[in-house]
Amino acid sequence: MYVFVVPGLTGVCMVLVLFLMMTASTYAIRVSNYDIFWYTHNLFFVFYMLLMLHVSGGLLKYQTNLDTHPPGCINRNGTHYQDIHLPEDRAERFRETFPEGISKPDELTQNTFVKICMEEPRFQANFPQTWLWISGPLCLYCAERLYRCIRSNKPVTIISVISHPSDVMEIRMVKENFKARPGQYIILHCPSVSALENHPFTLTMCPTETKATFGVHLKIVGDWTERFRDLLLPPSSQDSEILPFIQSRNYPKLYIDGPFGSPFEESLNYEVSLCVAGGIGVTPFASILNTLLDDWKPYKLRRLYFIWVCRDIQSFRWFADLLCVLYNKFWQENRPDYVNIQLYLSQTDGMQKIIGEKYQALNSRLFIGRPRWKLLFDEIAKCNRGKTVGVFCCGPSSISKTLHKLSNRSNSYGTRFEYNKESFS
Repeated sequence: MYVFVVPGLTGVCMVLVLFLMMTASTYAIRVSNYDIFWYTHNLFFVFYMLLMLHVSGGLLKYQTNLDTHPPGCINRNGTHYQDIHLPEDRAERFRETFPEGISKPDELTQNTFVKICMEEPRFQANFPQTWLWISGPLCLYCAERLYRCIRSNKPVTIISVISHPSDVMEIRMVKENFKARPGQYIILHCPSVSALENHPFTLTMCPTETKATFGVHLKIVGDWTERFRDLLLPPSSQDSEILPFIQSRNYPKLYIDGPFGSPFEESLNYEVSLCVAGGIGVTPFASILNTLLDDWKPYKLRRLYFIWVCRDIQSFRWFADLLCVLYNKFWQENRPDYVNIQLYLSQTDGMQKIIGEKYQALNSRLFIGRPRWKLLFDEIAKCNRGKTVGVFCCGPSSISKTLHKLSNRSNSYGTRFEYNKESFS
């Protein structure tokens, strides 16, 4: 059976590897147990090795003696080197009348149209060529991995760890010669949590010329982030706001790779941008808002619509300080139209108490329910006639599909919407 030869065994193993990678890619497994997703996807190297071995068994062959054994020739009773004629009753079926001006073939071919085999067919296995197509990309991949390993071999210095409500943790750190732009992301690697796992996180604070600190926000979802939080935040300190700086010497080693680009880098290159976030999807916009807080004049952006849809007020609190400072900054600079903030909550428990105490500047920007997207797009189009508006979304697929559909819809104001999406799944 072909299953027990090299092509059969390697083929079955490749199908098994692909099946494991496919099933481990489901959203439920990626969120609940990222280890399974990560380790099974490292089997891609095994898959390519099996693919190169797949053709080494010589199952596919080609004929080497087509001149002496052409396809369709007749070899009767193993005889060779002799003319073989069909019986007259069968040969009669092949007689045809040829038009004038065309030479007739010899009698044998005219009567029988049969080619005689001069010898037995000989076959030779095809020379394996799979490695020619795979080795090049694999070498490029290995070179890229080596470069990234060298680039990220120096650990960062963790400055502070901040515990926010709704299981959100912020890490502030510094690294020599590290530069990044708003909207980019980095890959975190903590050997104390997992020796092989790497996780991407969007930068919520970018280094500047005067400040080398950068940071990320992590939503505690899944086993990796839970173990990572337990290492950075002792159980007695997980509910506190900020750890003392002196405890930084006890932090585990943390390595970063990057930064890497994302569509949200372009949000500052539009004159008008619409940024829509759902839940923890607000993190890509944090670095953009922090950049505007430092200095907004060097950028092309002159009007920003920021829409954030949250489930409850606790999800809103960890980001509200930045929004309040940014809102007050533009009011003091007599640019109240520069940023338009709209916050939507689906639950109202404790809202008045929290807003009234600390975030009074956002009272008029807080709404209950969901945004009316069509009216919002019409209003933006009306206020920005003939302009190109960059639409940037990071949130649930339902919001993303709605925004994508509305961005492609034409309007009577000549406003063009260009849709961009970021996904955390």
